[in-house]
This record gives sequence, C-alpha cells and structure tokens, in this order.
Amino acid sequence: MTTPGYRARLYRAYLSTHFETYRPATPESMERDRRLFRALYRRFLPRSRDAEILEVGCGTGSFLAFLRDEGYRHVRGIDAGEEQVALARRLGVDAVEVADAMPYLARHREQYDFLAALDVIEHFTKDEVLEFLDLAHGALRPGGRLLLRTPNADSPFHSWIRYADFSHEVTFSPRSITQVLRVAHFTGVEVYPLEPYAHGLASAGRRFLWLGIKQLIRLYLLVEQGTAGSGVFTSNLCAVAEKR
Repeated sequence: MTTPGYRARLYRAYLSTHFETYRPATPESMERDRRLFRALYRRFLPRSRDAEILEVGCGTGSFLAFLRDEGYRHVRGIDAGEEQVALARRLGVDAVEVADAMPYLARHREQYDFLAALDVIEHFTKDEVLEFLDLAHGALRPGGRLLLRTPNADSPFHSWIRYADFSHEVTFSPRSITQVLRVAHFTGVEVYPLEPYAHGLASAGRRFLWLGIKQLIRLYLLVEQGTAGSGVFTSNLCAVAEKR
C-alpha cells in the first residue's frame, strides 16, 4: 500500500498550522473536556480500572488525562505528530509516543481491552480504513471494545468538518461505518449521535433547540425520501464495536 506523501509534511507541524490559535490546556479547559467525555463516552469504558487501554491518535492527551482521572491505571497513547505528543506530556500524560498506527497495532496483537480512535479514521484512504480496523481487531483481546469518533455524512452540515482539514480522506454515515466494522469482524456495532448535553442553563437551551432541529431534519427526510433517516444527524458520530 502506498501511503500518501503529504502526511509527513502536514503532521510535522499539525498543531501550529492547522490550529494556529491553539493554546495549551488550562485547568478550566481540562474540566470542560472531562465533563464532555463523561457525558459522551463514560458508559462505553471498561469496568475494570486495570484494563489495558490504547488511544490511537491521542492528540494533545486530553482523553488520556480524562481516563487517568477516572482511575484507569494502564493507559497508553500514540500519535503521528511530535507537537501533539509533546503537549500530551505537558499534561502529565507520560505513556505517549510518536508512532504510526498500523505497524504499532501489528506489533501488539491481543494486548488491549479497549481501543479509542477519536477523529482518526477519516484521515485514512478506504484501503487504509479496512487495514486499520483489521489491525485494531487483532490488537484487542476477546471481549475488547473499539470506540470511534468521526465526521458524520448524515449531518446536513457535515462538510464544514469534512473539508476543514486537508488530511481528511473519507466520511462515514451510520450505515457505512457499520458496514466496514462488520467486514472487519467486529460485532455488536452501535452508532450514536454526539448531541449537546445539559450542564448548565445555556447548554440546556442548546440541547432543547437541537432536539427541535432534529425533528425538522426528520420531517425534511420524510417529505423528500419517505424515510426519517438514521436519526444520527450531528456533525460527528460515535461508533462502538466489540471483538467477540
């Protein structure tokens, strides 16, 4: 497989070029991230705090810091970008390293109970998506779980995320993400919207308005196609699957 040559150039300075206004984490931003992760992902995490966990594409380490604060003792992260790994270490997340996902997963067969890849698979070509999922399946122990977050093609405004990053290759709908996970022998595939959650007055208002907008999208689809659609209309979707 030929890896697109642009990646090394982009990922060498990913934060400073793609996120030119990025600032290091503050206690306030870390607490905001923790609330978000608890609301969206906590129910998918392993019960045992001794579970072996790997985040692929760990970025600046905010999800790993959340897992650490939740009491998980065996958490690791890899990322292709040196800038991201350096910032993760500044957060106090030490078990991170610069590594390419494919060879790393190939070297760690049946080692993990939980794999997370948040905002990762959209950066792969179609062939690479299937290779990545096959390797993720192989790196999980039986009963292990994979958590994905990726732009959602069923969102009416998904293009603002799809084309916001030059390194994005593909976009998934709930149906297509389910398809590729099943092809890679994952079972129990479930797909969820990443909807606004209420943690204060303003956010409660956003959630109330979102629920109304979702019904309008359903109505549009019923009129135009005769179906209410997938029900997953947020800009990003979450997919969870297991290795039997």
